[in-house]
Amino acid sequence: MINSLRAFGYDFATAIADLIDNSIFAGARDIRIDYSWEDGAPWFRVVDDGKGMSESVLREAMRLGSQNPLKERDKKDLGRFGLGLKTAAFSQCKLLLVRSKTRPKNAVIRCWDLDHVEKTNKWELALKAPPETKKQLSVLDDMKHGTVVLCKNLDRLVSDVDDREAEGNFLAKFGYVAKYLEMVFHRYLSGRPKLRIKVGEHECHAWDPFLESNGFTQERSTESLDKNRVHVIPFVLPHVSNRTSEENSRGGGVDGWNAHQGFYVYRNKRMIIHGGYLDFDFKAEEHYKLCRIRVDLPNNLDHAWGIDVRKATASPPSHVRADLERIAKSTRAEACNIYRARTGSVGGKKTRTPKQDIWNRLRKGDKVIYKINQNNEAIQRLIKKYKAPKSLINQLFHLVENSVPHRSIVLDSSETEDCLVNLPPDIHSPPKDLVLLCEEMFRAKLKSIKDPLQAAKIVCSFFPAHVGYRSHLDAIISKKKS
Repeated sequence: MINSLRAFGYDFATAIADLIDNSIFAGARDIRIDYSWEDGAPWFRVVDDGKGMSESVLREAMRLGSQNPLKERDKKDLGRFGLGLKTAAFSQCKLLLVRSKTRPKNAVIRCWDLDHVEKTNKWELALKAPPETKKQLSVLDDMKHGTVVLCKNLDRLVSDVDDREAEGNFLAKFGYVAKYLEMVFHRYLSGRPKLRIKVGEHECHAWDPFLESNGFTQERSTESLDKNRVHVIPFVLPHVSNRTSEENSRGGGVDGWNAHQGFYVYRNKRMIIHGGYLDFDFKAEEHYKLCRIRVDLPNNLDHAWGIDVRKATASPPSHVRADLERIAKSTRAEACNIYRARTGSVGGKKTRTPKQDIWNRLRKGDKVIYKINQNNEAIQRLIKKYKAPKSLINQLFHLVENSVPHRSIVLDSSETEDCLVNLPPDIHSPPKDLVLLCEEMFRAKLKSIKDPLQAAKIVCSFFPAHVGYRSHLDAIISKKKS
């Protein structure tokens, strides 16, 4: 039974989050995750200033399956099965100690030692802590009330490798845990009253998946489903050009922009699902990554939505699926429109600019190909200027068109959003001859179009979208005005 309970599928971050659920339900406002390598005998603990537990309550909390999942629960309860504390801790350690108190001088302790259970084949819950744990548990002494959960003998968390490498791996895990907690509990971290969580010396700050403080975020109409018990709010995030550098960096979350598109399912404001499309037939693709949909559930719909012990999976019931699918389709469509939008248009009169893209996108059956637009005015001028034979030009274009690194472009853009566009001149300056060609075409265009801003806009559309050409023409226009 013990080994089965240890195999529930927790990773370290989800295990820590499950322990914190108990602290939040206990009314904690300050929660700390402390840890130490301790010369190869590592440990971690969760300390909270919640209301604490009496001896009888602690004994019950340490009992496996201490609560009936079908029983009606407190609306603020983040648990369900009466297993979270035990299974989360057992997934990482073999020695679980809990010390708690409701008043300054009534601390109580209970301890599960899985080696002892396996050796004796008895469910014996220890009433005393091993002497070597006294220091780690003493953190509760100066608190009026609260609880400390201490995990030792971390056989699942520490691999049997070189000590120096194992220590580095152990410490690195807590960096990820901090980011994960900032995501899962972001509505508590930014709520009122505000929850405070520290991982070591790092204080967690809420990660807002919906960028609600950004004025360009589109919050679409709220829909209430399932007899007004399920509330859905679709969000379309701003285009990269309308986000700050910090929003671009943090907005991707722990798993990146692509992975975090889709549904965000919350149970009592606690995040259960952080992206993806549940079990709907939608793919997480680059041009939909600005689509994020918040779904709020009460804790009495766990069974209907298939919420598991780890609080890491969910599957919507049949009677809300059609509505959720409809909402996802419309939000994805709008997200795609925003993603494909481009900003930075030149001011001046709004007249139609000729279509002069460098590349043409063509569909061939179920395939898409990109071919160089030989009707582009800049390309035509270059061909005429150097009098290259048409056969040679066709060979050159064919080589370029059939060697575009499509997969690398998609991967680079997914990992670092829009890293391939709007390159600054210090990274990819245009050749001097092309800049001079641009100037030559601009002066020719001015003969028929007297508005220099509009002429510049048209001529720049013949060239790759690069700041180098535009800034050069701006300098000429400013000089003419002065």
